[in-house]
Amino acid sequence: MAGASTPGEASDNPVAINITALVDIIFCLCIFFFCSFHFRQLEGKFESWLPKDRGVNATPVVKIDLEDIRIFLKYNANAADTTEAVRRQVMSTPVTSDKHLVDLLQGAVANYKKLQLDDVPVIIDAEPLVPWKEVVNVLSLCRGVGLKKLQFSGPK
Repeated sequence: MAGASTPGEASDNPVAINITALVDIIFCLCIFFFCSFHFRQLEGKFESWLPKDRGVNATPVVKIDLEDIRIFLKYNANAADTTEAVRRQVMSTPVTSDKHLVDLLQGAVANYKKLQLDDVPVIIDAEPLVPWKEVVNVLSLCRGVGLKKLQFSGPK
């Protein structure tokens, strides 16, 4: 019988330990830890053998430092003439006429074409008081240059 001592073993084992209860507890702990263990998922990873002589690593990295073309339309309520009430500005360059705006847009498109980029982003940032006539005029000038990706900026 496990844990029982015989008369000859009393001097060898002064304290009697019940091993059966200890094994039961260890067995229960092992089952608990095995059931609660979660393996880390390796999602989206798969083995692939790609060629090393071409692809991303073979081509040099070209740093493209182009900004979006941003057209600002600001309303000046104190202007004497209604044609001067709306000030137009491309990035930091003030625009004096429609032809000047078209020239600036064509120059920006040419910079994108040098880098073989066809999708030129244009963001129109108009204040709430700017008449829609002026916004539509800028839109039609952008479409006349050949710009297709036209966006409006969100409210401030």
